[in-house]
Amino acid sequence: MTEEFKIAIEELYCTFDKYSLKPTMEGCPCCVSDNDKSSLHSKKLRELEDDDISKYAFKAMTTWGDIYDFKHYLPRIFELTATRKLVVDTFVILGKLDYGNWNGWEIDERNSIIKFLKAWWKYDINNAPYFDSKTLIEINNKIHDLKGMLHEWDLNINSQGFKNYVDFIENYYYDLKGKNKLLNGLNQDEIKILILWVEVNSNKLEKGFFKYESEDEVFSKKISDTLYMLERL
Repeated sequence: MTEEFKIAIEELYCTFDKYSLKPTMEGCPCCVSDNDKSSLHSKKLRELEDDDISKYAFKAMTTWGDIYDFKHYLPRIFELTATRKLVVDTFVILGKLDYGNWNGWEIDERNSIIKFLKAWWKYDINNAPYFDSKTLIEINNKIHDLKGMLHEWDLNINSQGFKNYVDFIENYYYDLKGKNKLLNGLNQDEIKILILWVEVNSNKLEKGFFKYESEDEVFSKKISDTLYMLERL
């Protein structure tokens, strides 16, 4: 984990520390069991894991607890989500912000969330083992800065970011060209930005192919396929 990402996570905990754990939290009796409540209260906030908090993360504010409760658990939920340790979909987790009308929250809370989302994106796209479209779409839908996000994408052919660039083209370029609907959530202007960005940086693919041709036959084949796809479309 990068230092920038660690700092952004820590800032979340500090910002939302004022929302202390309440002794009781109302939950729909049909949806939330005593065991669910016990799991959520079984450990300190920073020690909660997926099994302890995932059900609450899914039901927060809708059938379990209120905004105050959600703000207490938000740092841990976001940390686990961003490090791919929570089973709940990113769409659901970040959707909680809109459900809780986060644009009306205190300025320090909004700023710390935006800082975290930007750090999360930069860390994920340059370190994760594969490209995750939901991370791009959902973070972009919160910060509305696609160009800034693409600027943070490391395309050095020696980087994991470059491998994720190839993965992105292989799995989503058809989508950008309107062949399917795997990237729902982007508007037409954003799709145009992505297409142009892919094409402007496509010269790196040929360089990458020659680098990996003798090092990684499988990956070099993948690069070759993406080059062919770009030429054909």
